[in-house]
Amino acid sequence: MSSPTLTAIQTQINFYANPAVAILGGIGNIFVIIIFSQQHRNACFLYLVTAAIFNTIYLGFNRILQYVPFYYLDETARAFFLCKLRFYAPTVLGQVAKTMIVFACIDRYMITSNRATFRALSTSKRAKYLIVFAIIFWFLISSHVAVGTTINNGQCGTFGVYATVFNIFIIIVIGSIPPITMSICGYLTYRNMRRLRHRIQPAVNNTNEGNVNIRQRDRDLLTIVMYEIFIYVLTASLYPIVLVETMISNNTASNKSAQYLQVENFLLFISFLLLNVNSAAACYIYLILSKSFRRDFKQLFMYTYRKLTRQTEVVTQHGPPATIKRNTQV
Repeated sequence: MSSPTLTAIQTQINFYANPAVAILGGIGNIFVIIIFSQQHRNACFLYLVTAAIFNTIYLGFNRILQYVPFYYLDETARAFFLCKLRFYAPTVLGQVAKTMIVFACIDRYMITSNRATFRALSTSKRAKYLIVFAIIFWFLISSHVAVGTTINNGQCGTFGVYATVFNIFIIIVIGSIPPITMSICGYLTYRNMRRLRHRIQPAVNNTNEGNVNIRQRDRDLLTIVMYEIFIYVLTASLYPIVLVETMISNNTASNKSAQYLQVENFLLFISFLLLNVNSAAACYIYLILSKSFRRDFKQLFMYTYRKLTRQTEVVTQHGPPATIKRNTQV
C-alpha cells in the first residue's frame, strides 16, 4: 500500500472515527457513572465508577488536543507547560482508569474465594483508600513524563535517551503489568467460579470458611469484568508491540525510507485509536453482557421520561387555571 493511500486512510479515520469514539464513549461512561453511583455499597462498583470518570476525562482531553492546536515554535514558558501537560495528563488519566479495572479484577477474585479472610477484604471503605492511593501514585510515578518531555525544533515530544526510557515505561505499564495481572486474576476467579457453580444462592454474605454465596448482581459484575479483561488485552496489545518495533528499528536501521516511516506512523495511530476504544467501550460491554445493567439502564430512561412528561403535564394543567383564578379575583 502506497504512502499517500495510508495518509488518506489515516486522515479519514481521524476525522470520523476519533470523534465518534470520544462522543459515544463519553456518553456511555456518563451512564455508567449515573447507574453505578446508585450502587456504591459494592467495592467493585466504586472501581468501575472511578474508571468511567477518568476514562471520560481522558477521552475529552485527547479530543481537545486534536481540535485545539498548540504551537511550540516560540518556546516560551507557556509552550513548555502545554507540551509537558500534553503528555503527562493522558498518562495519569489513562493509568488511573486501567488500575481501577485491575482492582476490580482483584476484587472479583476475592469475592469468589472460599476463604473468609479474602472475602472480608472486599469492602467499600478499603476500595476508597485504594482509589485515593492509585490517583496519588500515578500522579507521582508519572512525573518523569512531565520532566522529560520537551520542545525540540518546534516539536513537542520525547527525544534522545529519554525517548527510549519513555517507550520502555509505556511498554511495561500498559503492555505488560495490567494485562498480566488481569489475566492471572481472571483465571483464578474463573477457577473459583467453577468450584462454586453448583452452589450459587440468591442470598447473603457468609463468613463461614468455605461457604460462599454469590448474588446475581455480583455474578453480572464478574461477567463484565472478565470481558473487560478480554477487551483490554485485545485493544491494548498492539500499542506496546508497535513501540517495541519502533525502538528496535531506530537502533538497527540507520536510514528508514519514507514509506517505512509512514507505515510505522499509521500502525502507531491505529494502536492509539484502539486504546481510546478501550476507554470508551465499558457501557456497551455492560449493556450486551449484563441483564442487571440493562434493567437499570431501562429504568433510568423510564424514570427520566416520566419526570419530563410529569413536569410537562404540571405546566400544561396547572399553569392556565392559576392565571384564570387570579383574573377572577381582580
